[in-house]
Amino acid sequence: MLPEMMNAVIARQPGGPEVLASVSRPVPQPAAGEVLIRVSCAGVNRPDIMQRNGMPLPPGTTDILGLEVSGTVVALGAGVEYPRIGSAVMALLNGGGYADYCVARAELCLIVPHTLPLNHAAGVPEAAFTVWHNLFELGRLQPGETVLIHGAASGVGTFAIQCAQACGARYSPPQAVPIKSPRYSNSGFVVPLTDITKTLFPLLR
Repeated sequence: MLPEMMNAVIARQPGGPEVLASVSRPVPQPAAGEVLIRVSCAGVNRPDIMQRNGMPLPPGTTDILGLEVSGTVVALGAGVEYPRIGSAVMALLNGGGYADYCVARAELCLIVPHTLPLNHAAGVPEAAFTVWHNLFELGRLQPGETVLIHGAASGVGTFAIQCAQACGARYSPPQAVPIKSPRYSNSGFVVPLTDITKTLFPLLR
């Protein structure tokens, strides 16, 4: 039996972490194509911080913050066959992740591998969907090609490195801060670019 009410976190006004407040809200109901997730962990993204600082929420979006979570599917909306109830998932959201329960589009849920802890899984969806869409759906990255990865030390950047490597592509970061170069080289980069204007085009030809 699911509860009628849940705990959630909102920003009462623009500002730092001190503006976050716990509130009681009705447990959302999954619409057609959605699943209801009992949240185990929520990720914290830059857009979360921007929204907390006052960036307007998209129209029709809940004021509960949180754009990615991990947890367990506990209810299905109409037409959803997968993931199944009881599945451990990590999901990308339009909002609502800082709560006991949240809804997510079924197609934006990924099954959590049994070797991945849920507190780690909560930080995967934003990076995973961003990288997959840009590298493979838009960029059509193929084995043997070279990809330039900006912000390679970021969460999205490090995820992009792993995906490029798994694809069999070559990759290289523009490196404006030489002190980070050993970290990059240990990750298998072709070469850190300390001066893009001199090295980028020869490398990518």
